[in-house]
Amino acid sequence: MKKVLLGGFGLLALALVGVLVAAMLKPDVTHVERSRVVRADAAEIMPHLTDMELWVKWSPWAELDPNVKWTFSDPASGVGAWYEWVGNDDVGRGKMEVVSVKDDAVGYALTFIEPFESEAGVTLTLEDHAEGTEVVWGMDSKNGFASKLFMVFADFDAMIGADFERGLGNLAKVVEG
Repeated sequence: MKKVLLGGFGLLALALVGVLVAAMLKPDVTHVERSRVVRADAAEIMPHLTDMELWVKWSPWAELDPNVKWTFSDPASGVGAWYEWVGNDDVGRGKMEVVSVKDDAVGYALTFIEPFESEAGVTLTLEDHAEGTEVVWGMDSKNGFASKLFMVFADFDAMIGADFERGLGNLAKVVEG
C-alpha cells in the first residue's frame, strides 16, 4: 500500500512539475488579431472607434451583461478619452483609454482589474478594401505567471478571438445600418 501511495504521489508531483514548466515556457506577450471588411469608408467607422460612448454600443462584452455600469470621461472622444466598466463575472471590471488616434488607426490602453489584473495594448486599424474598409482588431497582452498557467489549459487566442469576431460583426451592423 505504501508503494502505491508513494507512486501516486510521485506521479502527481511529476504532473505538477510538468504543468509549471509548460507555464514557464508560455510567451511573455500574447498577440490576438481578427479582421473584417465593413461596407463603409474609414471616416464613417472612425467615430465608433474614438468615441467611448459609441464604442460600447458595439462592444462584444456589453451583451454579456445588460446591467454593466459604464463610466465615461468628459469628453468621451479622442486621445485621453476613457471608459470604465463594472459588470458580472463574464465582463469583470476594468478601464480602456484612447492613447493614440491616426487617420487609419486608434490605440488603446486596456486595464483589467477583475476577475484578474492584467494590462494590454489594443489597436484598431483601418485599411482601404475593394468592398469598403478592413478593420483589424489586435491586442497584445502581457502575461504574468498566472496568465501563463491559465494558458496551459485554455486557448487564449480562440477565446478572445471569438469576442473580437463578434465585436467586429457588431461594429459592421452599427456602421452599415
